[in-house]
Amino acid sequence: MKFPLRFLAAGLAVLLPTAVMADEPYPQKPITVVVPQSPGSVADIMARAVSGPLSKALGQPVVVDNRNGASGIIGAERVARAKPDGYTLFVGSVSTHGLNSGIYKTLSYDPLKDFAPITQIADSPLVIVTSPESQIRTLNELIARAKANPGKLTFASAGNGSGSRFTGELLKASAGIDLTHIPYRGPAEAVAAVVGGEATIAIPSAPSTPTFIKSGRLVPLAVTGTTRSDLLPDVPTTTELGHPSIVFTSWTGLFAPAGTPQSVIDLLYTTTKQVLAQPEVKKVLADAGATPVGSTPAEFRVFVEEQVAKWTKAAKDANIAEN
Repeated sequence: MKFPLRFLAAGLAVLLPTAVMADEPYPQKPITVVVPQSPGSVADIMARAVSGPLSKALGQPVVVDNRNGASGIIGAERVARAKPDGYTLFVGSVSTHGLNSGIYKTLSYDPLKDFAPITQIADSPLVIVTSPESQIRTLNELIARAKANPGKLTFASAGNGSGSRFTGELLKASAGIDLTHIPYRGPAEAVAAVVGGEATIAIPSAPSTPTFIKSGRLVPLAVTGTTRSDLLPDVPTTTELGHPSIVFTSWTGLFAPAGTPQSVIDLLYTTTKQVLAQPEVKKVLADAGATPVGSTPAEFRVFVEEQVAKWTKAAKDANIAEN
């Protein structure tokens, strides 16, 4: 059976735009990077540190969109449901791609199936802080005060599934103290609660604290790492102070929705790695107390899988799962 040439021409006309679109270079329009935490948080700091250089390298605006709340679930769910075309990205963390899997029995997104890992951006420790008005100057003083007043001291977290919540539980278990947990929408809100006298301590990431510490509005008690932070060299680690189980580092990484073309993932990876190697970006991260990483998509995928498994088990062992 022969088809008239006009039908063949019409068919080619229909297919042609699709073929042309498929060959269009990426990116062709602004890219949105969703940050599931509030401005000033470690994820926000990391996103803004790389967004400007990424914009210059890619030739399109890279816009940071803060969608904080629910331990990062709100932002994560938005990106998990976004079109996988490379124009909606996500700055995930140990909370969104680790702790939430163990703390919440059900999640509105799957950290492994719904996302395509691009690269780990950076890693940084947390720091236990209080306000000058508390009259607490050391971790041992905090522990002594808590033992003398069971349940009366409070710790503000960035949400039920946050690293600060989990670290607070590790502190309670290691020191044998009773602290009342108060969850907030994000790290900035938790820090503000301590500055404002609403909570005794908070445990934010080190990059979000320098301004408050230098201005005297926060007193650092301990860094949750095995080595001291270059950002806070005079602050002892929890390991130094006899609490090696209170070790927690906050990592951030760049993700795309699952199904994003591999060519786009590869371009975003190579470009982000180049950005992380730029002296000015390295300085911003160093000044914030963070260490740049820049792992490959394959390496980052393995890392995320290990994080989900590790913190799911740890949350179960610590008995801090939510309904």
